[in-house]
Amino acid sequence: MNFEIVLGQVLILLIIMIVGVIAGKTGIIADGASKKLSELLLYVTNPMLVLGSFFFEYSAEKLRNGLLVLLIAIGFFFLSIFLSGILFKGFNEKVKPIMRFSAVFSNAAFIGLPMMKALYGQDGVFLGSFYIVAFNIFVWTFGYAMYCNVKESGGIKSMLKKALLNPAVIAVYVGVVIFILRIPVPEVVKSAVNYIGDMTMPLSMLIIGALISTTKFKNLVNDIKVYYVSAVRLILMPLIAYGILYLFKVPEIITSVTVTALAMPVAATTTIFAELFDKDAIFASKAVMLSTILSIITAPLIVGIL
Repeated sequence: MNFEIVLGQVLILLIIMIVGVIAGKTGIIADGASKKLSELLLYVTNPMLVLGSFFFEYSAEKLRNGLLVLLIAIGFFFLSIFLSGILFKGFNEKVKPIMRFSAVFSNAAFIGLPMMKALYGQDGVFLGSFYIVAFNIFVWTFGYAMYCNVKESGGIKSMLKKALLNPAVIAVYVGVVIFILRIPVPEVVKSAVNYIGDMTMPLSMLIIGALISTTKFKNLVNDIKVYYVSAVRLILMPLIAYGILYLFKVPEIITSVTVTALAMPVAATTTIFAELFDKDAIFASKAVMLSTILSIITAPLIVGIL
């Protein structure tokens, strides 16, 4: 059943992405528009998706599970950082940071959370939100440091501040307060937040489609390094996580959410950081785009194993 749900969800993603490609090719989504849509996604729709996941009746078990997801996510980020250092040793310094970043960070927020909602309901988004907290801490510390000089970026304190004040993380703070203190939220507010949050998945795929429209298909598929990165990101990392969590008999919903997050394609942040720090942004774009396309095959298979 889960396999069919994931396959259906991924096919929906593909159709929306194709619409994005057409919109990009015809100029409906212009170059500047993609950036603005990305900001809308980052600062509005994704935080609302996270916030809406906390509109639950308080449960100590749910909170414990959320904190367990956070601890497990932190553990896997350290493990993937270690493995990426081994797997991409010896590569050109222009692409090596991008390859390591791609292996460590999946598109768990923009594609993963909507996928979790479809598969596991609001419980899935609630638990997935704690994974996103760990993601933001690591992406703005280790990820940022991988691309640039830590001192030049203002030091560890500055990077941690950026991580902990990310809009999606702020949404978690607000959501936890509402959840723990059992603050009543009017139904009209819940509906408004959920409607905005539900825009995250289609918006993210339209943006990716618009990005793909700027690249020739031949250039997208002719780099063997991109296939290597995609295999690590889409197959190796989630399978390692599944093996470890299964071995330690971690509860099913926590295992499912964690593995689903890790089975997502390369994070779009990869391209943004590559452009910002004068790395190979074209290679970064290829990694994001090709892994997104390949996830149409791999994501249903990985989640099907669950």
